[in-house]
Amino acid sequence: MKIRKVTVLMFMFFCSTSLFAQMDNLSNMSAEWMRSAARNAASDAADVVVYNPAGITKMDDGFHVNFSNQSLFRNPTHSYDLGLGEGVKTFSQASADLFLPNIYFAYKKNNWAIYSGIFNAGGGATMDYTNGSITTDLISLGALTAAQAAYATTTNQMMKASSMYLTSTIGGTYAIDKCWSVSMGIRNISAKNTAVASMTLATSPIDYPDQPLNLDAKYNASGWGGVISMNVSPSENFDMSVRYETQVNLDFKTKTNKDDFGLTTDGSMNRRDLPAVLAIGAAYEWSPKFKMYADWNYYFQENADWGKSTMLTNEVPLSKLAGNAAIYALGCQFQASPKWMMSWGGGYTKMSFNDKEGYYTNIGTFEVVQNDNYNVNMGFAYKASGKVTMNAGYMHTFYPNDQTVKALLAQPLDVNVTTNNSINAFAVGVDLTF
Repeated sequence: MKIRKVTVLMFMFFCSTSLFAQMDNLSNMSAEWMRSAARNAASDAADVVVYNPAGITKMDDGFHVNFSNQSLFRNPTHSYDLGLGEGVKTFSQASADLFLPNIYFAYKKNNWAIYSGIFNAGGGATMDYTNGSITTDLISLGALTAAQAAYATTTNQMMKASSMYLTSTIGGTYAIDKCWSVSMGIRNISAKNTAVASMTLATSPIDYPDQPLNLDAKYNASGWGGVISMNVSPSENFDMSVRYETQVNLDFKTKTNKDDFGLTTDGSMNRRDLPAVLAIGAAYEWSPKFKMYADWNYYFQENADWGKSTMLTNEVPLSKLAGNAAIYALGCQFQASPKWMMSWGGGYTKMSFNDKEGYYTNIGTFEVVQNDNYNVNMGFAYKASGKVTMNAGYMHTFYPNDQTVKALLAQPLDVNVTTNNSINAFAVGVDLTF
């Protein structure tokens, strides 16, 4: 017996907009942010290309280059009992994301500045479950049902997916006077998602050979958006900024290399837009040695097209189930000596789900674990010379312990999933002035 494609009613539940969940709208886009947690009103390094482009004219005349790399050690975990006599199963992320680079350029002359940069506006991580997860378990149940008792078990379950929103930007800034400056820019996003999954049908009571099932698919999209910002300096010690990033429409085209499950359609188009962002910041210099920053970011997720949810949630748009999101952050920096500066800060991310259980029907969400969280950041900058500043930062992100979410995709089984997560992240970088 050879099963060429497994297609059962259960798999219709999985055919939502994107096969695996993504992480949208990153805020950790430089080593300077990693060491301070707040950069919306900064104007002291070229990473402000993404945080406060209107503040570039407050920098010294000349060329500025900023490069950094981040390494993410994510620890999402989920546990559940399907009630089939197997007991509680626990699955965790298997690998780290060691390479998440970014580079920014700016040139400032008198009242004018131009800028560019290459970075990841979203994604940037790999979901890696080498021993399977709740998703592969549910697919396994469907596969065994479709096999019509030809096989009794599945083995070698695995799932791996990645999401990368490579973004390039270019724009200009003009200082109207010492108090006001404005900026406009455009950005292009080239997004690529991948999904790989496999399992083996085994233990045939009628002696059929083990049957491997594999999925290998890629999803590509590109889109354009705009960025406008303004920086206001009411006094020499006080700065305020506003930045608005337009939504970027992304329509992903599916390239199916292999699909024994019947989950994908080669050439099909699926939307997963990058939501618009409103970012507001403030910076106050209490003394020549001590400065504080405050950030507020609001993500208009409900306005984005993320496709529809499954029939289990009446095909409501996924973005409506997710709701909007916001980040609140504070950061400080202390000039310990002419060469050394210490930084620390923290933030709170609020995920305002309208229907959390409904949103978790989006495949991969249990494996990523999207939830409210707190982050604490710290690090330092070392001024190696008048033109070279080295940066290093560390962040730990706390998620609520033992959060329970009902797995609607498991119906008619009544399954509650307990999720946990934490993140350790490190960044190193250099800021150059010419």
